[in-house]
Amino acid sequence: MELVLKGGEFIATEALSASMLSRLMTLARRRPVLINGLELHHMDLARLVEEAQRTGQPVWPKQQIAG
Repeated sequence: MELVLKGGEFIATEALSASMLSRLMTLARRRPVLINGLELHHMDLARLVEEAQRTGQPVWPKQQIAG
């Protein structure tokens, strides 16, 4: 199982696919989602989706640094 919801926080037990990240991105339209202790916003997840699609590999959630 890729993702577990525990007390309002998502716990990623493995790298997440572009499909799973896209679903999380939909949730993050209204408010940020908490994944493995990281608060991720819609645009953070959009960048992760792009990375997963570009590489063809699942990715671990990480905070994106603007710049």
